[in-house]
Amino acid sequence: MMKYFAGAMSAMLLAGTAQAAALTPTEIVNRHIGAKGDIDTIMADYADDAVVLQAGRAIEGKAEIRKLFERMFPKRPQGADAMPAASEPVAARPAMKVTRVWEEGNVGFLNWEMGPTKTTEEFIVRDGKIAVQALFMTTDPAR
Repeated sequence: MMKYFAGAMSAMLLAGTAQAAALTPTEIVNRHIGAKGDIDTIMADYADDAVVLQAGRAIEGKAEIRKLFERMFPKRPQGADAMPAASEPVAARPAMKVTRVWEEGNVGFLNWEMGPTKTTEEFIVRDGKIAVQALFMTTDPAR
């Protein structure tokens, strides 16, 4: 009898640990914001068969999503060569400003702005992993 009790308690503890380890949609969104381009941190939250919907296309699977982020956040070379020469112009790019993060059920939402671009991202989370991410972007005309 004690053997069965110990087994049942172990199973309950493992199940509790697994549930505690799963992040909420809001926690996942906040981790993405905080990753600051660290692709490994970002990719840890995606399911293997995740889909990202962006600009009229579907990027399917973790490997293809990683390629998307590698294009967005290219690795910079180490050392002095990483700095642009004084004669090279540095493009002024507006900073990303997060305006709202929230969740409804298993969906995390993120609103952000970058210059004239306003974006809403939606993250459908299943079993603690992103199953679907959709981006909706608009650009205000130049003022």
